[in-house]
Amino acid sequence: MKRVLEQARHIAILAVAGLGVTMTVTFVWAIAKTVRLISVLLDGGWRNDLSMVDLLEVIDTHILAIVQLIVMIGLYELFIGELDVPEWLTARSLEDLKKPIVDVLIVFIGVKGVERLVATKKPLEALTHTGAVAILIAALWLFKLKPYGDKGPVKDAGPSPHDAPR
Repeated sequence: MKRVLEQARHIAILAVAGLGVTMTVTFVWAIAKTVRLISVLLDGGWRNDLSMVDLLEVIDTHILAIVQLIVMIGLYELFIGELDVPEWLTARSLEDLKKPIVDVLIVFIGVKGVERLVATKKPLEALTHTGAVAILIAALWLFKLKPYGDKGPVKDAGPSPHDAPR
């Protein structure tokens, strides 16, 4: 049974392969967005403020593909075997792989918030939407700050006031 469980970890190769496919598709999507943006800019779109949002979306799509690459490498290293990658790219836990996903979510939500802010003509609607985006980004940022993997005992902070002699 132990041997079967040890070999079952190799099933993670399916997740690695799936991420490889989605990463490739995302890179192609990012390149298509880049070509479209260049076309829009050459046709005079540089005069439109929304072109800046389009640029941010292109950058965001490239970052999304890179995050998929990071997660793919991390899953491989966690479940299959070591790769010759820089130390900063080495994942030690699944929690290490969640952080870049949260980072890209924060950027994505921020880009969508800026897009809506630029496109909206009604000031109150823009303010409401921007406030909602800010709250969501703050919640994700707080989630990211949560200490991961610290399951050890709590350090002794000294005697409790309840321990004082009476």
